[in-house]
Amino acid sequence: MLISIVINGLLIGCIYSLIAVGLTVIFGVMRIINMFHGDAVMLGMYAAYFLHEKYGLSPYVATIVTAPIFLAAGMAIYKILAPIPPKQREMSSLIITLGISFVTATTAMLLWTADYRTVNLSYSQEVFDLLGTRIGYPALISSIFSLLLIGGFYLFMTKTFLGMSIRATAIDPTTASLYGVNVKITSMVTFGIGLVLAGVAGAVLSPIFYMYPFVGSNFVIKAFTIVVLGGMGSVTGALIGGLLLGVSEALASTFLEYSMKDIIAFLIFLGVLIFKPSGLLGGRSRV
Repeated sequence: MLISIVINGLLIGCIYSLIAVGLTVIFGVMRIINMFHGDAVMLGMYAAYFLHEKYGLSPYVATIVTAPIFLAAGMAIYKILAPIPPKQREMSSLIITLGISFVTATTAMLLWTADYRTVNLSYSQEVFDLLGTRIGYPALISSIFSLLLIGGFYLFMTKTFLGMSIRATAIDPTTASLYGVNVKITSMVTFGIGLVLAGVAGAVLSPIFYMYPFVGSNFVIKAFTIVVLGGMGSVTGALIGGLLLGVSEALASTFLEYSMKDIIAFLIFLGVLIFKPSGLLGGRSRV
């Protein structure tokens, strides 16, 4: 039984990690607290749903369609936040993106109502056995898809010029600019990439989770918990933190009351802030 719980927790943790990677990169580079991140996940879920319903697109294929839209939206939001002085950026960005989040979720409820929806695939009810654990195909495919994206993003950050420019900007924007990095453009593109990852994560979640207009608030809490748990600005930490949160939620929902599954994120968040505010990696990794 314990193996089954851990396996299912790891699968959902992979998707949590994908959500958190976008958030940790945004904060690591620009020190922007993006409360809109969860709503980008929500919009990704709805986009995948409507593309599936109208055109029969798989949620995974739908990400090709939605990625450029999220990239443009992220760059537009960054243009709003860019004029904020660096010393005021964290608090001001929190307030502004919280306002954008509220408007987005409220508009979504007016447009799509508060009804719960999910993407029903032809193989949604199919399962297979792994070490005595029955795993649904959508959960397995979404988890593998998320891991591939995280791995691809890691290679992008470490092997490409733009990725290395993002890392340099995160470490020291002034020095990066002296070496020819356009910090403003790099920061704008980074914010867009962060929202792309959130929107893709939403599409990946759509066959597994129910969607509704205010579901983003749940995911942004999980994402911040993972970012703090893994260490600010660390993609590796986001992966580890997501897996730990997924397993923790699976254990809590099995051995405690089911409602504890969502409360556990708050408890982990507070625990890490109190006992190890630098995160599990101790701030040693920026990738």
